[in-house]
Amino acid sequence: MSADRRLILLTVKENVSLTALDAETGETVACVEVGTLNTGKPHELAISRDGTRGFVSLYGSADYGPNVPDNRIAVVNLTDMTLAGHIDLNLYKGPHALIIDRQGKLWATVDPNRCVLMIDPDSWEIEHTVWLQTPGHFLAAAPDGKTLYASSKEYPVVTEIDIESRSVTAQIPVPVGAQAIRVSNDGQRLFVGDFHRPLLHVIDCKKRELAGTHALTGVPGWPFLSPDGKTLAVSTFDEPNDKGFVELLDTGNLDNRRVVDVADEPFHMLFSDDGKHLHAALANGEVPKIDVATAEIVAGGYNAGGTMPEAIVAYEPVAG
Repeated sequence: MSADRRLILLTVKENVSLTALDAETGETVACVEVGTLNTGKPHELAISRDGTRGFVSLYGSADYGPNVPDNRIAVVNLTDMTLAGHIDLNLYKGPHALIIDRQGKLWATVDPNRCVLMIDPDSWEIEHTVWLQTPGHFLAAAPDGKTLYASSKEYPVVTEIDIESRSVTAQIPVPVGAQAIRVSNDGQRLFVGDFHRPLLHVIDCKKRELAGTHALTGVPGWPFLSPDGKTLAVSTFDEPNDKGFVELLDTGNLDNRRVVDVADEPFHMLFSDDGKHLHAALANGEVPKIDVATAEIVAGGYNAGGTMPEAIVAYEPVAG
């Protein structure tokens, strides 16, 4: 794999792949089959600290809800875009959210077991299990690298985990459950998408309590922050009307909100390094480019090469 061009990595459910696109041209560079059609769909992606490996969670047969869970995390050699193998989680099933901590350990949620696993990325062994009591589905890391937060979909709690002690340090109540979460760049706030209403909740991380709630146009999926932390982009969906949105909020005033209509349900989003644009992975496989200042779709979008892309990550190749 050439180390002189930036890539865009996407997990794509239709062809159960980790797909790599040339960031400049949008050309498909590689399509690595990581899962099993209809039974082991890829969801989230984490990259090793040295940049040589990608870890892809294989959640199971469905996106959520009634699901035949898988028990594997795919490992892709990013230096040559080949499948290195699968981490076998044995009785732990339904891996979803993935995070690499500052020591390089891989953390993974496993819904049915109500746990978060800490895995050695070299030996592929599970080193520690943290009992959440609820089926954690999403993870977010504090910028200081000391704390993880886990949200649990329909369960009305966000769980705080101390990374060093590998233990639960708090359970923070939320009104009716939570979608994906994101910690502010200063570590003071946790942005929490409401489970089934068009609302964004804000938790005060120090006080461990709800600090405010703000209206959205659609039910939230994932929040993402611009590099400077000034813009919060939230992927949202109005399911009854089959309408998707990318909502751009000013973190200094979360009621200052601009809405971009997109062609299908949006999943993960990726800001450019300068924060002027973002790309949003849509369920139909389109990955439109959005100008953040004007809140408009502009030229420069991608195509994932299949429907239901979820994760989208920028990747700078390293020499093999």
